[in-house]
Amino acid sequence: MQGFNSWRSSRLLGTGWPNSGGGRLVGSLNGLAYALAEAEQNFMIPSERQALIWQDLAPQILLGATVPRWWNVSAADQHFVGLHMRLGHKLLATAATDSALREQVLELLRRRVEPARLWRMQQYFQAGKLGEGIATLTPAELYETAADFTQGNPQRARELGDPFVSEIERLRQQDASRFSYDRMASLFGTPHPELSHSFKAELLHLPLFPTMMGYSSRILAESWESTNLYWAALADELHLSPAQLNLLVPQWTQESLERIFATHLDDWPALLRSMRIVGDRYRERLKPGVEQQVQAGWNDHANGTE
Repeated sequence: MQGFNSWRSSRLLGTGWPNSGGGRLVGSLNGLAYALAEAEQNFMIPSERQALIWQDLAPQILLGATVPRWWNVSAADQHFVGLHMRLGHKLLATAATDSALREQVLELLRRRVEPARLWRMQQYFQAGKLGEGIATLTPAELYETAADFTQGNPQRARELGDPFVSEIERLRQQDASRFSYDRMASLFGTPHPELSHSFKAELLHLPLFPTMMGYSSRILAESWESTNLYWAALADELHLSPAQLNLLVPQWTQESLERIFATHLDDWPALLRSMRIVGDRYRERLKPGVEQQVQAGWNDHANGTE
C-alpha cells in the first residue's frame, strides 16, 4: 500500500488528526502545485459572515494566481488585454441601442454564455441599465467577444471600436507574433490539470460549468478563466508594472476568495462580485496617486524638464 501511495498524485495526509503529528505530503510530484494550493486554502480567513468557499474551487483559483509568472511580460502586453476589455464594454454598450450589432454580439456570446444570463443581460439593456447588463458577463467572456469580433468583422470593428481597435492593430503591426492571442493565453491564462492534463497556462474559452460539490467544483474552477485577465486590465488602467503582478495577483486572488458572499452552492457570480469589489477597492486606494503622477508628468513635459 505504501508503494502504491508513492505513485499517486500529491496529496496531504493526516491533516486534522492530532495523533498524526501534523499533515504531510505523500505521493509523487504529479499534482504537487494543486496539493499545495489545497493546503493553502485552509489558512484563508473568510471576511463575510455567510462566506462560502468551495473546497475544490478555491485551490484551482489559487493555482491560477501562482503558477503563471510575469517577469518577462511587458506593459504593452498588459495594455493589449486592457484594450480588449474596454472594447468588449464598448461593443456591448453600443449593442444595447444598435439592433444589427446586437445580433452579431449575441451570436458570439451564445457560444459560451447560458441563455438565462443572456436574457437577464438583455432585460437590463431594455431598462437602460447598461452597467448592470455588462456586469452579468465575466471578464473572460468580454475578452473573447472583443477578440472574436475584431477578427471576424475587422472593418465593422474599426468603425465601432476606435480608438481601441486602432491601438490593437498598431500593436499587432509592430510584432504580430508577440501580440498573438495564443501568446496572450500563455501569459494570462490559467492551468487546467483536469481538463487538459497540463499545468501550462492557457485559455480554453469554455462555457462555465455548474458546481455540485467535489469533482464538478474543480471543473467549474478550471472553466473560470477571468481572474488574470481582470487583474491584467486593472494593472494596465493603474499603470502598474507587470513585475508587480507576481506579488499583487496572489494577494488580490486570496482577498477575493476570502470575501466571497454566496447564498447557495450554485452562486458562482459571488466570485465575480468579490473579485470586482477587490479591484474597485484597490483602484480607489491607488488612483489618486496615479493621477498625481500623470499630472506631474504633464507638468514636466510642459515645462521642458523631462
